[in-house]
Amino acid sequence: MKPLRLSRLLAVPALLLAACAGSSSQTPPPQPRQYPQQYPQQYPQQYPQQYPQQYPQQPYPAPQPQPQPQPQPQPQPAPQRPLLLPLVGPVAWQNEVRSVLAELIASLSPTNAARVRGIPLVFDPNPNEVNAFAGCDEKGAPYLAGTEGLLEAVDAIAQTKATDELYGTKTYEQYASVVIPQLVKSDKASPALPPGIIPPQALADPRRLSRAHEIYDDIVAFTFGHELGHHYLGHTGCANGQAMTGGPSPAGLANLVTNILPGLNQPNEVAADGAGCVNVLDTGRARMGMGFRWTEAGAFALLDYFARMERAAGVSPLNPIGFLRSHPNPAFRIPIVQAVARTWWMQHPG
Repeated sequence: MKPLRLSRLLAVPALLLAACAGSSSQTPPPQPRQYPQQYPQQYPQQYPQQYPQQYPQQPYPAPQPQPQPQPQPQPQPAPQRPLLLPLVGPVAWQNEVRSVLAELIASLSPTNAARVRGIPLVFDPNPNEVNAFAGCDEKGAPYLAGTEGLLEAVDAIAQTKATDELYGTKTYEQYASVVIPQLVKSDKASPALPPGIIPPQALADPRRLSRAHEIYDDIVAFTFGHELGHHYLGHTGCANGQAMTGGPSPAGLANLVTNILPGLNQPNEVAADGAGCVNVLDTGRARMGMGFRWTEAGAFALLDYFARMERAAGVSPLNPIGFLRSHPNPAFRIPIVQAVARTWWMQHPG
């Protein structure tokens, strides 16, 4: 027996490996197990049949109506004051003073009203003097008087202050800085409102004209309420409820003022300020339903004007007579009116 060579021995395993490789390439791949036949038979047949029968067949409850919020009462707009007609020119100014004076007398006590009812009101045509006064004529009959210059000044104050309230301007300051220094330098200067002080777009504004009318009445009410007080307080001594005459002639007023006014004194002026302020406030309360209520604001507007005249004239506030010789210095009058008004409002709240 021939010995096998090493090369042959090594060839045998190689043949065996080749045979195995050949046999494995011919063997078909294993078939997958039958898992898909189990679960589709169990689960898909259960759930689709349960829930569609429960929920879609039950109707949702109808929505209940929600309570509607009750409407809250809305505040009613404040009634607007009626627009007043503009006051233009001396005739309109004088007629307005007479109307205001009638309301002041109607608000006095019966005793005081009886003493002054029917007192004639006379206007001095002097357009340069700013003044009002109470007195007795040559026959001893009472009268009230005001100068045309006073009405010019009150109109200018009212026009400028109404403009400043509505437009936020400073026309009153402009007017006072231009006109008042001229008044104290010359007795020929006019207190009238110069053209160009009021902005053109505001001149015809009916609100401004109406407000100027109100301010005019407020200032006039204190001015002539003060003078009326001189009569029913007995300062003049000639107003006793007697039959009234027609009053002095305007041409003779200057002579009467020169002879009568020195007899007026500071205590009487202070008393007339207090009485006039109360008269204005009482009348203002009585006319609350008329749209505009008079207050002490008119007194402060007038006294501020006089105070500016005092300063422009270089008169010390300690001077008891001041620039307007017929009345006390405004520096003393303003605190008195403030105290009287404060007391009145405490006694008449609302």
